[in-house]
Amino acid sequence: MYYNNIAIMDIYADFVPQEREQQMGVISRIRREAFIRPWLKKGYSRRLANLYYKKVRADLQEDNGVPVADKKWAHSLGYLSGSIEKYDLKNTPGKYISDVDYMYLKPFNNSFTKWVGDLVTENRVLINHREHLPELYFNIIEREEKKVFLPIDTVDRKFGENYDDFIRLLDERGELVIRPDRTSANRCAYVIKRTGEDRYELKEDTACKARMSIFGNQYDAAYLLSDYPDDLPEDFEKNPCKREYYDKNSLYELISTFKYGYVIAEPYKISGEPCLLRIYAANEKLKETKLLDYYCTDLDGENVRCRAVTPSGELDGRKIGCWDEIIKTVTGIAGYISEIEYFTVSIMLTEGGFVIDSVDTNPDLPPIAHSDALNSFLLDRLEKKRETVVVTREKWWTAFKDKRFKRFVRRCCRPGIRPYMQKLWMSSVWDDFRHNKGTTLSQKLWCYKRGFLSFRIKQYGLTKDNYKSFLSDYQYHWLNRINNSYQIWINDKTTTRYVFEPYKQYLAKYYYDIIKMEGETCIKALQDIPEGFDASFDGIFALLRREKLLALKPSSGTHGDGFYRMEYADGKYLINGDEMTEDEIKSMIEGFKSIYVITEYLFMHKDLKKIYPYSVNTIRVAVVNQSAYEPKIMQTYMRIGSSSTGFTDNVGYGGICAKIDIPTGRYYCAEKIIDHKFTPCPIHPDTGVEIEGIVPNWELMKKGITDICRFMPELEYLGFDIAITDDGFKIIEINIHQDLHKVAEHSEEFKAFFRDKLALKARQYDLKKY
Repeated sequence: MYYNNIAIMDIYADFVPQEREQQMGVISRIRREAFIRPWLKKGYSRRLANLYYKKVRADLQEDNGVPVADKKWAHSLGYLSGSIEKYDLKNTPGKYISDVDYMYLKPFNNSFTKWVGDLVTENRVLINHREHLPELYFNIIEREEKKVFLPIDTVDRKFGENYDDFIRLLDERGELVIRPDRTSANRCAYVIKRTGEDRYELKEDTACKARMSIFGNQYDAAYLLSDYPDDLPEDFEKNPCKREYYDKNSLYELISTFKYGYVIAEPYKISGEPCLLRIYAANEKLKETKLLDYYCTDLDGENVRCRAVTPSGELDGRKIGCWDEIIKTVTGIAGYISEIEYFTVSIMLTEGGFVIDSVDTNPDLPPIAHSDALNSFLLDRLEKKRETVVVTREKWWTAFKDKRFKRFVRRCCRPGIRPYMQKLWMSSVWDDFRHNKGTTLSQKLWCYKRGFLSFRIKQYGLTKDNYKSFLSDYQYHWLNRINNSYQIWINDKTTTRYVFEPYKQYLAKYYYDIIKMEGETCIKALQDIPEGFDASFDGIFALLRREKLLALKPSSGTHGDGFYRMEYADGKYLINGDEMTEDEIKSMIEGFKSIYVITEYLFMHKDLKKIYPYSVNTIRVAVVNQSAYEPKIMQTYMRIGSSSTGFTDNVGYGGICAKIDIPTGRYYCAEKIIDHKFTPCPIHPDTGVEIEGIVPNWELMKKGITDICRFMPELEYLGFDIAITDDGFKIIEINIHQDLHKVAEHSEEFKAFFRDKLALKARQYDLKKY
């Protein structure tokens, strides 16, 4: 009944401070429920309604001169009180997208937002557009509880590759900027200035100060200048390593206290007051780029001034310098990363030019009334989302179960285990319990208690005396993720192609991206598409007719799951050997829910083809780069397909594996897994060919793989799937958490790596047993 009696439980009536309301308990929850119920009836999710409720409460607490009655009226329409004046809301109600509807549109984009989520990744992905990006020199990451300076230029390394090289560059340049690796609301950039022999000082970065002020950020959470301001919060923690001046060692000690990622960059050259230009851009279904709105923000004394800019670059009657080059650059970048549908580009005007300061894929609306073009785009997106997004009972139930499971993991499972990995572990245990008939119930329980699946008893020769010498299945699940956040470079094939531009010769040619957008299957031509083939199904079929064979696979797939061999022969189309028409293939592709790529079909070396010609027979190469400077190949083996695996070579699905001697490339000791046990298979069961020999191009492949690991030293644990070709090798995919293979045969160095990782994570979570 209280849902209908809003007047009694109105959040505007008898408004009380938040602290007192927390003590009110039930009344507080009833008040919140009364507010959000009408929004739930309009189709908004409970999560969004709760978020809007919090924003409304914050809006009520803010003394901005707007009467409570006007605030209440605006809130009922879905606007916050700041929109009343911004949009002249009383004279134009409903013209502009409401604040709650803008919240409903978020997130605007797919997973490719990671391309511009941090400065280092942005620098890698936009390698062909670096002219107007911030000039970066070093990436500062955490490795083995120490700060490591890694080169941004990992190809030529012309500025060096470690902390000593950073100091050398700083002495040469006189000053450099240390700034957060991503846009931050409460982390500042600082100028590190050389003031004498082995003497350095931190100075205020003019561009960062303007950036923080413009976006309403009050202070730096890690304030590092020599004198603390008076207005810092009472709970502010002062950095014990902060000094007025630093030498080489004390500067490193200070940087070692930083909790998040930072980069070393070239300072912006700004004359006068910093001016930040923001451009709103949109990509329509991978094809057309539109620039929707423009405004300029700067500081007028202590006040932030925001002014509209015309599409022709006019600001207060004068054209912004370099405007045509700015538009050309932003349009070019937007088209290059057209997988990202909606974002803003923030541009800092510098002496004689400009620099792209940041890219925001989840932007707020402009602080002034936005353009009709932006408003129309957003209202159109809103209408389409309401048509396509339906919260079914099944989706609600799935979300509810996921939330409960995460709570279970947080409360009942080992600290540090990811819910996804805990679910995989529990699924594996259940599957092992039901289907492994080779162990008794007591053996199964003994294994599960110690973190092993029961088939490992035979596979590893597990006993109560030796089980601690093996990396258990649960320990490996718990270790995920071993790599840091830069694993985003390789956790989908599309991103890998963008990041690997300097080493594209080691990848298959990437022709098309296939992405579902607003319920429609959209196609993008990628970097390696030949001239004359457009981004359409007609283009795909024309390319297939020319190439005869193409590979169609999920961008984020592993184990060969979802792989399709596309073939054109004798005037017919074949998918995994089955004849299909163009319409049937098109219908199949339109049914894909995840992102797919179409690439060159790789042909293995003629010597390896003799063993089994219908799969690529990949080489798995496990590499560890624990120091970030010396990548080492730890394990190699060949996977060979069979009639059981079709066009893939997955060992778990009936394929064959053979050891490879790392120094020589000799492959031998071929085996199959039968009832979870490796069984000798020296002769291929389908072709009768002996599985023993030397892997072609072995030394070339080893050098190429270690070069690539030096190219991305941020990552320390990688599993490469390699196709050996007649003229070299190609990388099919790179795994960030590869399947364990023959743990019992791991080298002592490989075992030591996992022991180090286990001990490190245990310290992070203060665990004595792990």
